[in-house]
Amino acid sequence: MSGNQWTRKDSWQAAALVLLTILLSIRKGPFWEAFLISLRHILLYYLYGVAMVFIFVGLTKKTVKYKPNKATMVKWAIGLGAFFAVSQFVHEGFLMFTGQLK
Repeated sequence: MSGNQWTRKDSWQAAALVLLTILLSIRKGPFWEAFLISLRHILLYYLYGVAMVFIFVGLTKKTVKYKPNKATMVKWAIGLGAFFAVSQFVHEGFLMFTGQLK
């Protein structure tokens, strides 16, 4: 991949990760309340992903003389957002099975 161009594989991977994030963020309850909570979780996962990418790039840019392009940073943010969704899903599943989730 050169520059800021996305390949077909990158697009499919990003779409799959976004879909995974959406599926793992669905909450139960009254429709609009659950919808707003799910939307808030999705937005927070990606906000955390973007923040972690900026922190990582900021900490490593001068040390290792590395500056990723925008497409790479977006892919990292999407991947981290999906990672946060999966980890939250696993955490809530653990709490549910141990009886700690109210």
